[in-house]
Amino acid sequence: MESLRKWLALPIVSLLTMLLWPSLAHTGETVKRLRLAYSGFGVGTAVALVAKEAGLFKRYGLEIENVYIDDAPTGGIQALIGIDIFLGSGNPVVPLQAILKGADIIFLGSHSSLEHYRFGVSPNISSIKQLKGKKIGVSGLGRKSDLIARVVLRRGGLDPLKDVEMVEIGYSPERALALSKNLIQGAPLVPEIALQAEKLGLKILDIKGVPVISELLMTTRSLIKRDNEVVRRFMKGYLTAIHYYLTHRDESMGIIERHVTIVGRTSIEAMYHALAAQLEPSPFPNIEAVQALIDAVSVADSRAKSFKPADLFNLRILKNLKASGFVENLYAEKINL
Repeated sequence: MESLRKWLALPIVSLLTMLLWPSLAHTGETVKRLRLAYSGFGVGTAVALVAKEAGLFKRYGLEIENVYIDDAPTGGIQALIGIDIFLGSGNPVVPLQAILKGADIIFLGSHSSLEHYRFGVSPNISSIKQLKGKKIGVSGLGRKSDLIARVVLRRGGLDPLKDVEMVEIGYSPERALALSKNLIQGAPLVPEIALQAEKLGLKILDIKGVPVISELLMTTRSLIKRDNEVVRRFMKGYLTAIHYYLTHRDESMGIIERHVTIVGRTSIEAMYHALAAQLEPSPFPNIEAVQALIDAVSVADSRAKSFKPADLFNLRILKNLKASGFVENLYAEKINL
């Protein structure tokens, strides 16, 4: 699993490769040009590359200029200046922090991964609710373990901002050690570490899979106001590419292979399926995952407490495309993975 995470973070060999497709007869609409930026290599990057190389953006009258930004830790938020659409796969807390500082950023959609962690607790704890007033160990603000802990605590009826103290400890092995010394009383643990900890006598609670934001589709409110049509065309191409990715495995794997510096078809296949698991027909946000982001940002800036998940997204285009039957028509045939 660790090696797969490294693969997903590898830089793209070339994001400016153009596939020379003949112009598709579309509707006579004027061709629009759009700058699309990526940070790292995540599920959104894969979908966008498929859309470009399979000619799906051109189908909707878009000429895409790809821009790769080597700024995975912060998601390259500053690069939104001069960029039309941004696919951020860095720390998802950063865009919210930028919004609080006045950045003209709005989310068009998001992807989530379902993380299967377990929760280590002190011997006298039998439920998440009993962690009220206790210390919870995580790897760092906005990191995966932090976001997972916040979802789990809310599911258990606790407010992670008021009812517990979040403590930066380190990765799962360090968190398990801190639990054993009662420096903390709860912590999310990756399954393999939880299994070892359980054998050594630590108490482990099973939890349901937890959604964590893996990619955000961002643009600016000013672009939507200035050219709503180009954003609508982008979303049509993006949704079509999700369908293509799920139904054209070999072709999609071939596109990934051309852009990721990994040797071996087995590795590419593993990456393909890892990304496919994060895809839904429409990238509507997972509310639990978004709320965890808001909670995390609120620690550093209390103004974020006023955010509601719906405040951060403009889902009008997605909802209209779904209501019109656009998405349903894409999936008229059975998906074969």
